[in-house]
Amino acid sequence: MGYAALIAAFLFMTVPLWLSHKQRLGISKDIIVASIRSFVQLMAIGYIITFVFSLKSPVVFTLLILFMIIVAARTCAKRGGEFQHSFLIAFLAIVTAEMVSVLIWVSFEIVVYEAQYILPMSGMIIGSSMVAVSLTFDRLKREFDLTKELIMGKLALGATNRQASQDLIETTVKAALIPNVEAMKTIGLVQLPGMMTGAIIAGASPVIAVKYQLVILLTAFGNAAITSIMVSNMTYPAFFKQRMF
Repeated sequence: MGYAALIAAFLFMTVPLWLSHKQRLGISKDIIVASIRSFVQLMAIGYIITFVFSLKSPVVFTLLILFMIIVAARTCAKRGGEFQHSFLIAFLAIVTAEMVSVLIWVSFEIVVYEAQYILPMSGMIIGSSMVAVSLTFDRLKREFDLTKELIMGKLALGATNRQASQDLIETTVKAALIPNVEAMKTIGLVQLPGMMTGAIIAGASPVIAVKYQLVILLTAFGNAAITSIMVSNMTYPAFFKQRMF
């Protein structure tokens, strides 16, 4: 694909721009900025990854993965801004999930620890974990607002902070896992997921592409569970320490 063809793809943006202008939605600037940013960011990361591949250094691409985790944690922290140490909580959850994922991949020889495999797979997993953490922060706050009188009642009856928050935590974790559950139900029927599609376009066997996609799908589900459980358990004490009643 040449750059001319890539630029031609931006013709698809004329539809939302026209709708924004026609319906006076006031988001034309946001659409243009988002389009330009996505182009610049993706092209930049493409060249960066090409350079990293050429170095063949595990240290370099591990540092790049760490940078991705930090960016993801900062993004999640915006959702959990009302909680103390939201960045640290998000970072610990995402980095733990990433370490578990890579350990399983390498230990069971699913992939070797090389940039060609670990970088793109980690990128997808970190992105999935970021969504799970953001959902967890958001749902925790909403559930607390809805059930704080019930929680106060449990505390008045002698329950510990943990016991009073148990239903809150369970509901939050369940909500964080729902997107992954629904994706697993419809995958291959409603959509062909990104890694599988990319591998097929690149000329890989569809069966091999499916195997890698299943690894990503199952890893993402496991990571969503790890991150949502960790974030819920590290965050709920803030309701009591910060007196968010």
